[in-house]
Amino acid sequence: MRRYAVFPILALGGGCAAFALRLAQWRTGFEPDTGLPVPGCPFGIAAAVLAAAVFAACLLLVRRLPEQAEDAPLFPAGFSTADAGLLTLAVAGVFLIAAAGLADLAAGMGVQGLPGMALLSAADRRERLLLGALTAAAGVFLFPAAAACRRGGREKPRAFNGAVLLAPVVCLVVRLVLVYRQDSTNPVLAAFWVEVLALVLTILALYRLSAFAYGAGRTRRFVLYAVPAVTLCLASLADGGLSAVLFNGGAALTLTGFLLQHLAVLGRCGDAQ
Repeated sequence: MRRYAVFPILALGGGCAAFALRLAQWRTGFEPDTGLPVPGCPFGIAAAVLAAAVFAACLLLVRRLPEQAEDAPLFPAGFSTADAGLLTLAVAGVFLIAAAGLADLAAGMGVQGLPGMALLSAADRRERLLLGALTAAAGVFLFPAAAACRRGGREKPRAFNGAVLLAPVVCLVVRLVLVYRQDSTNPVLAAFWVEVLALVLTILALYRLSAFAYGAGRTRRFVLYAVPAVTLCLASLADGGLSAVLFNGGAALTLTGFLLQHLAVLGRCGDAQ
């Protein structure tokens, strides 16, 4: 996998840098009293430029990856690994996504002590319940997908039901609608663009992942969405909020795990040739 190590390095390195810039923006780029952006704050501009640079670099570097043939391995064969460390990344991320859903469910049911609980109206609680149920369902559906990638010895992975991989995409599309509905009431775009764009790229990356179960997987397209998705998910950790931190941290771990697993398979295929 060493020949393709540039992609996880780009995703994680860019994500750590973007997190630092985003955190600095929150501390210095908004007025404490009004929440309005401070004119000329360099950290917000730098974070946006960095995100664009990561996507542009990924767009150029994916040409190093092999063209995906029509008879490419189906999921999970193209992601199967015996490395427990790689599997742990994806599984841990899936649990964090499910935990984010549980946090939203708890907030919707009126559990005390959660961030923002006192500000929720009855309508907001119902919306939070729906948001939590969908997010938890996404984690539940992703778990068997991550577990199916476990390869023992020379055992050939079984075919996987593609609907299980598509279900999280549908759940997260509805999550996107609900999250944007909440964020759109904020007139300051700089306060929520990272979270929304991270969710959009996560959905696209998972959609490209599901394509492998239908024989339509394309490595370059999956990597093109997964790398910037990880970068922005890590950056959005600076935005705070219990559910958002759990979800974005989980999405970053899950996509990193699947990315490393697929690149490892490509590396083994390249060595075999």
